[in-house]
Amino acid sequence: MAYVTRTMKSAHSIIACSSRTVLFKKEHSLIRSSRGLPLSTLPSSVNDTVTKQPIKTMSDLPGPVSLPVIGTIWTFFVGARSEPLGKRILPMQGEQVKKYGRIFRIQLPGVTIVALADPADVAKVLRAETKYPKRFQFPILDYYREKRQKIPGVFFAEGPEWYKHRSVLSKRMLRPKEVADYASGFNEIITDFIHRLRTVREPSGSEKENEVGELDSELFKWSFESVAEMLFDKRFGCLEPEVNKEAQTFIKAVGDFLSNAIGVGFLPNWFYKIYETQQFKKFFDNFDTMYECAELFIGRRINELEEQQKVQSHHSSKAAEGDKAGFFEFLLSSGKLTKDDLLASVIDVLFAGVDTTSNTMQWMLYMMAKNPDKQDILRHEVLSVLGDRTLATPTTLAQMPYLKAWVRETLRLYPVLSTIPRIPAEDLILSGYLIPGGTTQVDFFTYYMGRDEKVFEDAEAFKPERWLRKKDVTLTEAVEAFSSIPFGFGTRMCLGRRIAELELHLLLARIVQQFEISYPPDAEEVEPFMRGVTIPDRALRVQFGDRQSVKN
Repeated sequence: MAYVTRTMKSAHSIIACSSRTVLFKKEHSLIRSSRGLPLSTLPSSVNDTVTKQPIKTMSDLPGPVSLPVIGTIWTFFVGARSEPLGKRILPMQGEQVKKYGRIFRIQLPGVTIVALADPADVAKVLRAETKYPKRFQFPILDYYREKRQKIPGVFFAEGPEWYKHRSVLSKRMLRPKEVADYASGFNEIITDFIHRLRTVREPSGSEKENEVGELDSELFKWSFESVAEMLFDKRFGCLEPEVNKEAQTFIKAVGDFLSNAIGVGFLPNWFYKIYETQQFKKFFDNFDTMYECAELFIGRRINELEEQQKVQSHHSSKAAEGDKAGFFEFLLSSGKLTKDDLLASVIDVLFAGVDTTSNTMQWMLYMMAKNPDKQDILRHEVLSVLGDRTLATPTTLAQMPYLKAWVRETLRLYPVLSTIPRIPAEDLILSGYLIPGGTTQVDFFTYYMGRDEKVFEDAEAFKPERWLRKKDVTLTEAVEAFSSIPFGFGTRMCLGRRIAELELHLLLARIVQQFEISYPPDAEEVEPFMRGVTIPDRALRVQFGDRQSVKN
């Protein structure tokens, strides 16, 4: 994640709009997309049609009929039959875009949402962001913090408070040199994880030969161990035969929390003040458990650090200076975060770093199993750089563009979040509609845009090569960059992007070195399911067969 330098020239224009005068800025952005093409050259829409038409207002936006109290929630359940809500949400993006167009209105209790499925509009919103980008707050989380007297961490805070958290954490999570220092620890964890896979997989000759039961749970353990080791500079034992109970409790709480998040979030907070549903109670219980575990982790680590200082000699007991201290020591010594700040951000990093990375790895393995020809290309690249045994490093990863493209192509098809919300700070003209700034929530339909045939040729096919850097960047490729933004963009881009990418790249390289990944002939197809994040709709079955040249 890198901060994006912005250079903007603005000239004020007055436009008559539905019998009122609107003041807005006509922007000429010089910000460049990640593919290297100036965003000012992006078309006004996917179809690149430019017409001089009167500016329309929010009330002119198409969209489903909004009913009193419930708004447009009814659309999630009409025609659903026996399908769960998580299965309906993703295909609904395409259905709604087809029916209402690439910009339309959704009305939820207490909030009006402008849905965007045009990458040019998405780019326009993102390049207009201010120092403190604002994104939609999950009201039920605000209610939880209000009742429990908690403060938000780096992922949910806003304004200067958000900036305070991010400016501290980013020094250890965004700077490439600092992130590279985690590679050694991550590789040690991967070594243990590979050993665990060989231990828990089904034996040769069995009905489910070389399959790993509850693969999602095993990947959760790997992901938690990696993030926790980064945060606390210590191992938690998640990959041991007897798994750390507190870590297991935290992991389960995260999963249960996400399972309840969508359903409980549909109802407004005032409803829960009148009546607390069972789902609401479970949601709160899960969050309570996450806080209790995080407080335990933090308390133990502080005690350990204090004990270390006591046994050190007077000359070596000086507090570690910022860049020399471990991550947690660095946060403690920064002087910018209170104890409550520290707790809130540790929870956010653990919460965001466990489920997201592990589920992305599931999809990457699924793509390996379903695309053996692409897997061969990936293996050829990895072995040509590393051979059979050499561990990947940030330096050698830079020599494996196809491996990095594998991650990006997986995230195009299976983004962690199906939508990315923002609240523009100022009025914007999007596809001819005036969108008021400061209050209007705008949702980017990332799942739909990633599979849009008007942007990506053969969009449903898995083709990592589409992301390999070319010498000359075309306009279409610049549009592609904003059609697939799994980590967001700009100053509010995912704080853990570099950490997550390093984890995924290192593990993918090792799996390619060690195993042939295949799909069981009797396994059912896996489809995406929305459970807060995009997960497989059923247990993923893949076979971890040893490569011929790799000895057990």
